[in-house]
Amino acid sequence: MNKEEAMALSNAEYWRRYGDNVLMAMPYADQVLVKGNDCIVTDADGNELLDLASGMFCCVLGHNHPAFIRRIVEQTQALLHTGTQYLSPAVLEAGYKLAEVARGGLSKTIFLSTGTEANEFAFRLAKAYTGRTGIVGFSRGYYGTSLATKSVSSLFSHGLKDSLPVVPDSYRLPITSECIGCFTGTSSQTCDFPCLRSTEDWIGDWSNVAAVIVEPVMSAGGMLIPPPGYLQELRRIAHRRGALLIADEAQTGFGRTGKWFAVEHHGVEPDILTISKSAGNGFPVAAVTTTPEIADRVVRSGLWNLTSHQSDPVGAAAVAAVIDIVREENLVQRAHEAGNYFMEQLRGLAARHSFVGNVRGQGLMIGFDLLVPDASQTEEMANDFMYGCRQRGVHLTFGYGSRSFRVIPPLTISFAHIDRAIEVMDQSLAALGTKKTSKREDWPKNPSTRELYRSRPVQRVISGLWRSAPVDWVRKAKELAREK
Repeated sequence: MNKEEAMALSNAEYWRRYGDNVLMAMPYADQVLVKGNDCIVTDADGNELLDLASGMFCCVLGHNHPAFIRRIVEQTQALLHTGTQYLSPAVLEAGYKLAEVARGGLSKTIFLSTGTEANEFAFRLAKAYTGRTGIVGFSRGYYGTSLATKSVSSLFSHGLKDSLPVVPDSYRLPITSECIGCFTGTSSQTCDFPCLRSTEDWIGDWSNVAAVIVEPVMSAGGMLIPPPGYLQELRRIAHRRGALLIADEAQTGFGRTGKWFAVEHHGVEPDILTISKSAGNGFPVAAVTTTPEIADRVVRSGLWNLTSHQSDPVGAAAVAAVIDIVREENLVQRAHEAGNYFMEQLRGLAARHSFVGNVRGQGLMIGFDLLVPDASQTEEMANDFMYGCRQRGVHLTFGYGSRSFRVIPPLTISFAHIDRAIEVMDQSLAALGTKKTSKREDWPKNPSTRELYRSRPVQRVISGLWRSAPVDWVRKAKELAREK
């Protein structure tokens, strides 16, 4: 298929010609995206979508930022790949610039490909440095798709054989129901973190724990923001027990929260920093940064790492370009200002619609909850709202519990774009308020996604059981019986 033929195809024609060859790993949208510019993506039918998810929470500079694309093209033309035994100027420059913005003692970096790969390598570092093998994560955390990273998170890790068996000495610190008020900013009480003290005892023997990994904002887990002092206490506990602290800044890094890295909001310096997603503005790249003390000791002990795309020049050029452009366009401050404006408008939306509550965020990493009176309709209404926004030209996603919506747009988003997003959300919420039956006419119509929704009710129920109380299991079983 040449360029002219591709340009002539519609969304429906793409699905009709090629849909049978897609492995349906998720319910894909009808829209087949053909180009992007700043905060806007365009589908094969010529429809524009305002992207409030930065692709997969990656495009901090917006889609196809001209200066970024220019840097990628220049590096691709000069040198695409080196192999693991060679470095390039791009890798050396990116490591230097990352040390500048990471600050503190974090100055030794290895460049990899994905967030999963970065967290896996961070685990290796911690194990080699401490001589231990245990890793502690959070029940609401999300650290990747490998067996080891899934083993320290409850999200997307249960009910499927691909997530088993759990790696030994993997622990998940629970985010209790009492914690949610503190993490969403809805609690009026001052907390001295009894949850951390109780979970410290809950693990029991820490003698084999190498590290604790935490996202400074738990995005997939419900846009949970640790309260002031929480991460400092977590670091104290880890160090007292002889473990390291790993900060996973896949989504939160490079200005997203109004700071270069979200740990800066907490006055905490991790022992190991992992980055991906926003680091490459959509280009697949990741990195692990640590202190000279940790790096030098593990190297002396014999740690090697050989992967096909370690230290790739183009990925490193992407990281350096992101750092330069964020600096040049003052996007850290812009994220702070635009984020405050967006949250102010969302709180106004919440005042007009009872469906919206718990607006929270840092910079342009924002969450709000869809409040549905009948819990049995939460997932359906969340989809109705999300697809209603999409039909009106705005793309956003929800996470934990089918009720926590995430607003994570490019840092370049304008106030006019924010006003447009609020207008569309307002219209979609109004449609929910008049709902008599499902708004499924807005849901994807391509046959592959329709079949996926039709054929997976059992899996949806099973995958939800882990986060539900037993009283909900009966309700879910009744829903399943009705669907059949």
